Amino acid sequence: MAKILQMAVMLGSSKLGHGAFGFDERQTDPTSVPQMKRDLPTRKMCLEAFKRTHYDILIIGGGAVGSGCALDAATRGLKTALVEANDFGSGTSSKSSKLLHGGLRDLEQAISRLDVAAFRRVRSSLQERSHIGNMAPHLSQPVPILLPVHHWWEAPLYYMKLKIYHLMAPKTTRSFQYLSADEALEVFPMLRRQELFGAFVFYEGQHDDARMCLSVALTAARYGADICNHMKVSRLIKNKEGNVAGAEAVDQLSGKKYSIRAKVVVNATGHMSDSLRQMEDSEAKPLCTRSWSSIIVMPRFYCPEEVGVFDPHTPNGRSIFFLPWQGHTLVGSSDEPLNLPEQDTQPTETDVQSLLDCVKHFVTPNFDVRRCDVLAVWGGYKPLPVQSDSLHHTLFKNHVIQLGPRNMLSIVGGTWSSFRVLAEKTVNAAIRYGDLSPLRKESVTAESCKLDGASGWGPKMFIRLVQDFGMERDVAVHLSNTYGSNAFKVAVSADSSGKAWPILGKRLHSEFPYIEAEVRQGVRDFACTLEDMVARRLRVAFLNVQVAEEILPQVANIMAKELNWTQDQIKKQIRKTRTFLNSQMGQLTKESASQLSIPIKMSVGQVRKFAGQFRRMDKNKTGYVTIADCCRAMKTMGVKEVPVDLMHNVLRDIDVHAQGKVNLYEFLLLMSAIVQGNTEYLRYARLYLDHKKQMQGSNFPIVMQMERAGGGL
Repeated sequence: MAKILQMAVMLGSSKLGHGAFGFDERQTDPTSVPQMKRDLPTRKMCLEAFKRTHYDILIIGGGAVGSGCALDAATRGLKTALVEANDFGSGTSSKSSKLLHGGLRDLEQAISRLDVAAFRRVRSSLQERSHIGNMAPHLSQPVPILLPVHHWWEAPLYYMKLKIYHLMAPKTTRSFQYLSADEALEVFPMLRRQELFGAFVFYEGQHDDARMCLSVALTAARYGADICNHMKVSRLIKNKEGNVAGAEAVDQLSGKKYSIRAKVVVNATGHMSDSLRQMEDSEAKPLCTRSWSSIIVMPRFYCPEEVGVFDPHTPNGRSIFFLPWQGHTLVGSSDEPLNLPEQDTQPTETDVQSLLDCVKHFVTPNFDVRRCDVLAVWGGYKPLPVQSDSLHHTLFKNHVIQLGPRNMLSIVGGTWSSFRVLAEKTVNAAIRYGDLSPLRKESVTAESCKLDGASGWGPKMFIRLVQDFGMERDVAVHLSNTYGSNAFKVAVSADSSGKAWPILGKRLHSEFPYIEAEVRQGVRDFACTLEDMVARRLRVAFLNVQVAEEILPQVANIMAKELNWTQDQIKKQIRKTRTFLNSQMGQLTKESASQLSIPIKMSVGQVRKFAGQFRRMDKNKTGYVTIADCCRAMKTMGVKEVPVDLMHNVLRDIDVHAQGKVNLYEFLLLMSAIVQGNTEYLRYARLYLDHKKQMQGSNFPIVMQMERAGGGL
């Protein structure tokens, strides 16, 4: 124990790392801090620059690491280009748990093996979390995490791990504390009391991942980088020696081809990196493997508004986390299956039901966990280096920077907590192997660089938006924490509400703080499609997929004015975005049709009667009616007093797929159970289906080792 504490203190006070590829990491001279060169360029300006500029470095891939590389290179004075096939952060970078974790699970593995390299990795993650907070204080903030203790002997073990964790973190990190079982229940009332001995509360970082990725890319552009989304690389350009000297990219909006030439090309395409490496060398062996994880979004009552919960060792053997985020609750598990189809990026109903099953076994049995409480679902691949002899010595090597046979640099792996330092190492390698001549040899992103909107921001800045512009408090807080000091630009362009209060800011939806002016700002921030807007400029698709679909026409019309879309283009954008919501965000998850397995115990005549009643109530042909409509229907059919408690139980047994409303199939089940007085069979049918699902559990995918997954949430 003493040896471990001594090691942690030593690592906590020592200088981080020794530099990548032989570079010495010296303190940055404050007098050499770069200044932003220009206002944010337009996408059209960047496309024009691609035609005439020979770049020092071209980065392919606009995720966290790729955008980080662009920022690091641009702030060193290198001529930098960044292209992304879809939208900035549209892949894994926008589908994380939103945590900037320090690697508590990594630390657990490091202690068990006394692995110094693993301790250094944890120390690096904790230090990087601090750097990211310095770069973008408006986008990141600490979040307390409750760590349940189920047995008395776990308490001293968790205390030791958290103590080491805190010693290795920067001095400004808040300390942890212990809570009794009763105190823990006050914080998280849904915990099972009989399985709880106590709990610890410690702090991790939390951020808006898609907005962070976008801000990194836009800041790189202000430092001089030419960036462009929806630019898909079709082939690599090679010089006379056969080495990679650029790329040909196709603008996905216009179909035009652009030849972008550069001294060094960086492959930062995440889990798709091997596809680009095949363009460099058709015989290239795989460098990247992938893991999959899914997250479901549930209402805020599933988690305290300001406190998350992470249990790495639940009584049923699985790990689970509940995280508050933007007024909702994110639920996920750290178990990540492998061996998924190549092009399958769609969350499945199996993913949803598996997570719901975890929730049911974690919270008190008195709490009804329903499928209709799932507001959105998303899943993403995590890129990991392929295991090799060179990586066999440690399980904590979760990234690789490789120079290919034709001089293309490929970076594989990394997390949000490590993206900045990986970008620094990659640019160091590019300078070395490309013989580049930067204005600044050392990276300045750790201490001296702030993202656009960070300078001048303060946690109470929203008050000025309320006082000076007459905005509602939640709208002002949202603008301040999303745009930083640029929130004033959004406020200036906001429309009058037409009311005495608020004065400015027309909401897109009553339940969310998004306003119409943000759509116009989103277009200026490189949003090119309706999907870009509702998924990554506004996060509504990640929070409530039904609300996202509801506001599509309104958002599309505002974008049309900015981008000169025709009516046909508006319809096409709405259609494509609905497909995205259905397939990628859990509106209609795979296998959902197979869930309709409970029989409807009615005659054909009765089915026709109730189906006709449903169609009459569904006046707008939405495919749904409200529970209030159902109650009125029961009264017209002779039910004098609607049995509310009985209906609650029936809705639970049916497991409806939306809150407060039912589709035709669910309506028929409800009518069959209550009006026909036949409720018991629903419960037996549900138990049978659950049992059948468990019997098919042998088909569940392989679960990868937690330490290979990066050790975080």
